[in-house]
Amino acid sequence: MKKARRENTEPLMRKDITYIQGVQMEEAVEIVRHCSFRDEEMEVIERVLRSPEEFHQVYMDWIRYWHFERCLCELHAYTKKESFFYYGNCEVCNSPQPFIADYRFAEEENGVKKINWRERLVCPNCGCNSRQRYSIRQIFEDYDGEKQILLYEQNSEVFRKVQREIPSVQGFDYPGAGHQPGKINGVDVQDICALNYENESFDLIVANDAFEHVYDYEQAFKEAYRILKFGGKMIFTVPFDGNSMETSRRVEMDEMNVIYTTEKYYHGNPVPGLEKEPLLVYQIFGWDMIDTLRNCGFKDAYGKVYYGLKKAYMGYLPMYFEAVK
Repeated sequence: MKKARRENTEPLMRKDITYIQGVQMEEAVEIVRHCSFRDEEMEVIERVLRSPEEFHQVYMDWIRYWHFERCLCELHAYTKKESFFYYGNCEVCNSPQPFIADYRFAEEENGVKKINWRERLVCPNCGCNSRQRYSIRQIFEDYDGEKQILLYEQNSEVFRKVQREIPSVQGFDYPGAGHQPGKINGVDVQDICALNYENESFDLIVANDAFEHVYDYEQAFKEAYRILKFGGKMIFTVPFDGNSMETSRRVEMDEMNVIYTTEKYYHGNPVPGLEKEPLLVYQIFGWDMIDTLRNCGFKDAYGKVYYGLKKAYMGYLPMYFEAVK
């Protein structure tokens, strides 16, 4: 996702002050957090977005959170350690947990490593990161004891945690092009452009980072619409550029050739035994995706950004989408 802001090269902390001499990193985090925000500002917040203008506005409204994250990165760099604990409440475990923050998937800015808050902040009890925990939160909030739920994932912590609470949940993994529907090493696999489910089978579909892995994503949206019940909802995430109106193709195809318009970009294959067959990312989505979903039949579609310091939901505008049939 491209950033809507100009990077500031000046550190937020004065380097002539030893901030945490004699103070543990975890204590310093708590001090900074409680000095920066009122209690109600640390609760979970969401904002519905439908345009780049709204995307930019929420960034400006939440800029204090980005400064807070920068401060924590600078504090962590000062400790010279690889990880620290961020204390909060895990909504999957329903208990206080010391979430693990480290440099896995980190980027570097002005010589300081930037923690990937969305992919880290891992609960040591359930093993779910920030993004996974929020996905599970949304499923549990939407479930009423009777709804039929389908996850476009099965070999994942998200599916296992949901199945523990909702045994009727169904799931599968997309193995990439060239594989037939069925089972691979015990995991159900399907083609998301030609699903083996009856019309109007599910009340809720959850698809995390799936639609970018097929060239004909419009057909994949149509399949999701087909198997949803009327009034049902699809919750999903995709690689998304909140500053762009147009979806950017990374790959073009004709009848004979695959043409790479930019550097090849892959995600790991979730299916056991297919680790050497990573999934190609065909496109980075833009706001025109909302119109595409409506053209596929959905009566409404929109993005949602979320944040919550008490529950350890952090990162630069973490975002997911909802489409309602």
